Amino acid sequence: MKKRIKQSLLGLLIGLTACNSGPEYRYQDLPQVVTCNEMPQDFMHELMYSFREDIGIYYNQYSDYIEGTTGYYFEAFGNYVYFGFAGTARFDDIASEHSRELLKELRTYKDFWVVKNDQQRLNYAHPYLMCLIDGVKNDNLRVSLQNLRKANSLSPELIAETMRINFQEILGDPNLAMYLALDGFYQPLINRSAKR
Repeated sequence: MKKRIKQSLLGLLIGLTACNSGPEYRYQDLPQVVTCNEMPQDFMHELMYSFREDIGIYYNQYSDYIEGTTGYYFEAFGNYVYFGFAGTARFDDIASEHSRELLKELRTYKDFWVVKNDQQRLNYAHPYLMCLIDGVKNDNLRVSLQNLRKANSLSPELIAETMRINFQEILGDPNLAMYLALDGFYQPLINRSAKR
């Protein structure tokens, strides 16, 4: 009898653990390119690649670019930087169910977010975001981001034009791509989701 109870409890524990394991990871075979350790790297890696694939699919619907090529992502990032930071991207059409599941998980990191003007905004003082911004390759862009962060003025709206001018940097700078994903995609998406 004790053996059956132990087996039942073990089965229940395994079942509960499986239910709370979070979203599945689809992009772990792709290179880990951001080296900031202040958040779970595998999770942040998944966030970035899910975003990249979402915008790739959306902005290349009518293009001749081959999926996965540099041109494919160049087209996607070029279009997204303009609309994403302006807040006019079609976030609901772009975001896959996978990205939405990842967003639910991202929302559980309470110290990653602050409430400002009744919206959830990134906490730019979070060590992960500080590492990310401090690791941007382009000196001028990094200094602009750092200065806005130090002045407590960093926001997608204020950095939009600078990001548009430098969008070609995103393909070669994983930190910049991750910053775009967080500030220009997941942040507006979290506030849209909160209104539902």
